[in-house]
Order: sequence, then C-alpha cells, then structure tokens
Amino acid sequence: MEYSNPSLKNLRSEIKENLRISKSGARREELIPLKYYQYKVRKEDNFFKIMARTGMDLETLSSVNELSSPHDLSPGMILEIPNMRGTFHPEETSGDEKTKQMLVDKYNIDPNKLQYDSEREKWFLPGISMGKSEKSFFYGFGFQFPLTEARISSGFGKRLDPFTKKDTFHGGIDLAAEQGSDVFASMDGEVIFKGKQGGYGNLIIIKHSLGYETRYGHLFDFDANIGQKVKKGQKIGEVGQTGRATGPHLHFEIRRNSKRERPIFRSH
Repeated sequence: MEYSNPSLKNLRSEIKENLRISKSGARREELIPLKYYQYKVRKEDNFFKIMARTGMDLETLSSVNELSSPHDLSPGMILEIPNMRGTFHPEETSGDEKTKQMLVDKYNIDPNKLQYDSEREKWFLPGISMGKSEKSFFYGFGFQFPLTEARISSGFGKRLDPFTKKDTFHGGIDLAAEQGSDVFASMDGEVIFKGKQGGYGNLIIIKHSLGYETRYGHLFDFDANIGQKVKKGQKIGEVGQTGRATGPHLHFEIRRNSKRERPIFRSH
C-alpha cells in the first residue's frame, strides 16, 4: 500500500480517469474496462486506510467485496479492488439488453458505461453511490437486537463446537435467554420459511431488502407465518432449545446473497 508501488499508482490513475468519464456527459468517451486488483489484508490495515490509499470509496469497496461492515476485514483476507468507483446492482441479474435498459432507466445512467460482471452475474453501475438504507446496514444501524434481554453465549466465527469438541465455523451468534422469551424481527421483511430444519430446530427465516435475510433458530414457538410481512421489533416467536442446542437460546444469523455476515447492532 505504498504510494510508490507501480500497481497502486496504476490503480489510482485508472480510478481517477474512470471517475472523470463516468461523471461526464460525453457519450464518445468509453470507460477503461472493469477489472480488479487483488490485495491481501495485513494486520496493521483497516477498512478506511485501504479505502484512502487506493482512491476508493466506501460504496465501491463494500459492494464489490460484499462487506457487511468496516469490521469484516481480517488479516490474510483477499480484497478485490476495481479500477472504477461505483456499486453493483444488489440482485443477481441476466446480462441481456432488457435488464440493461431497466437499469439505465432506473439509475439514469449512460448505457455505454454499464459494466456486466458475468462471474458475479451482476451489473456494475459506475459512479453510482449506495443509498441511505445500504449505508445504514453497513454502519450497523440496519438490524435491531432480536431479544430484550440476553447474553452472547457464542460469537460469530471460529469456536469449539459444544458437541464435537472440534474447532468449527459458527455462522451466527447464540443469545442465551430464558425459555419462552419473546423473539423480535430484527428488520422489516417477509417470512419465507417457518418450520423445522436440521440443527436449527424450529426456524424462521425473514427476507429483507438488498439481498439480506435473517434466521432465528431453536425456537420454542412461532408467532409468524410464511408470506407474512413483519416490521422491525414485531414478535415472531419464543426462545427454545429445539434442534442442536445445549440449553435455551436463540441462534441468530444475518446473510446477504447467501453469505453469512457478522451481526453488528448500533442504535441511532
């Protein structure tokens, strides 16, 4: 990340030029085609240092790497840094002309500047910033704590599995609480699953905007049905110990486009 590094110089130059072209109204100018530089995160790095050194912005770096918060970086992680600022359209889409025209109309963007990433199956929108709701999710203001009172008995990430006694990846957080405690929807959304599912026991899955979903496992009872629209803070069930559980608790997960993300809660 030294400014004298030739690759970093080239990256910053391409970002600057693409930003100029994407902001101009000149249709005759074509963007330098979308490509990615890879960077291995070091122990001394943080999100904002990398953002400043590369000439990136919050929207681009988080969108391309599907980061849920600035705290998602860890030493050894490989970040993909594109040669232009912008964001991916949050949903997987086809690369056909019909979809392209829909995005042109929605974002009022020059069709010649849209970039399609066939590996991600998403459109990259040069010069477009993420909306207020996505920034809210990124800074941890999007989701509400799903219980009134609880203690975190197991965090997100590697842990010693209580059953196998082996190191495993824990894709959510476990919140120890009294049996029958009310469980609340962490964000507005629609219930897309209600029932038993493997180690989760009794499970509710709620689909939210921007590709997010939340999961509430080991429930004792349900207070929501499939297809029901729920509001943030609305009761959806009660704490139990169904499925693979050693005691009453809620297993809570946040996923985005099927990728598990570290739950971050902040009040405004």
